[in-house]
Amino acid sequence: MVQHRIECVDIGSEYCPCHLAETNDCLICSHLQGKEFCDCNWRGVCVYQEYVWNGNKSKSLRSETVCEIEEKIEHEGNLTILKIKTSRTLSRQLKEPGAYVFLRDVNLPHYYDVPMSVMDADDMNEYIYIAYQTIGAKTKMLKKLNDKVLVRGPFWNGLIGIKYIKSTRNENCLILARGIAQAPTLSVIKKLNRNGCNLKVILDKGRVGKIFLSKYLKDLKIGYTEVNLMEKEGELLVDSILAKENYGLVYVGGSDLLQKRILDLLEKNNCDSNLVVTNNEKFCCGEGICGSCTTFTENGEIIKACKSQMDVKKTVERRNMFG
Repeated sequence: MVQHRIECVDIGSEYCPCHLAETNDCLICSHLQGKEFCDCNWRGVCVYQEYVWNGNKSKSLRSETVCEIEEKIEHEGNLTILKIKTSRTLSRQLKEPGAYVFLRDVNLPHYYDVPMSVMDADDMNEYIYIAYQTIGAKTKMLKKLNDKVLVRGPFWNGLIGIKYIKSTRNENCLILARGIAQAPTLSVIKKLNRNGCNLKVILDKGRVGKIFLSKYLKDLKIGYTEVNLMEKEGELLVDSILAKENYGLVYVGGSDLLQKRILDLLEKNNCDSNLVVTNNEKFCCGEGICGSCTTFTENGEIIKACKSQMDVKKTVERRNMFG
């Protein structure tokens, strides 16, 4: 059975080696997995060497910062958009697609941390923008905030297939997003737009009941088509688009079911497009420690989904098969 290499989004960053190294659970370094030989596929600075240089211990966890809420806009459908004042360093680190942070009330304990995709980041003016839908206990408590919020980050594994976004240039790209998954989609659109790609954007208001990206796309001079991607009309539209033209990259922001529908359409039309999807696993600590995001490959290999990049198509298939 073929073994697939796991990629860690934190490797080479200021947070590597992380606390998983201290328990021989490093995702990349074989020495820090308890083995006696080197068998990693990392081409940067040696993770084990960094561990030794750091006194045989991990580097720091992400810091928590109390930030000002500069603006809070509430829409119908329990949609809220926050404009949060951060440091220039943090906002710069959160500009890339897949970036996310944990937010909570300053006065609440850590188990109220809620992971939120960064919709947009302005490092020049030191702002990040968060869009979220109020659903459960954590987001209900978050909605009560008006002045300050505790921000923990940066984290970068909100998407699966990030490397394809970074490497795709001057190609046709199909962007599909539904509901609150419009939020992480904006940074994807901005990145591909900067890379000179020709974008075809299809958005579905979903349960949020609003295409809240319309304002931002208008500023970027990028048009979009609105359709219900979970209905037959949306399926036929995507099917016809894939049949007519080749796309170097297809991005799907939405539920596991939507991702599987689009994957089936790609296979039906024999498309060899690189696929990027939102990471729909449950996150709790973001550091690979708590185990809430733990999943398994078809080979039984343990995966820390909060920081691991996996085979996109196999991930979509596994989620829909096992739930």
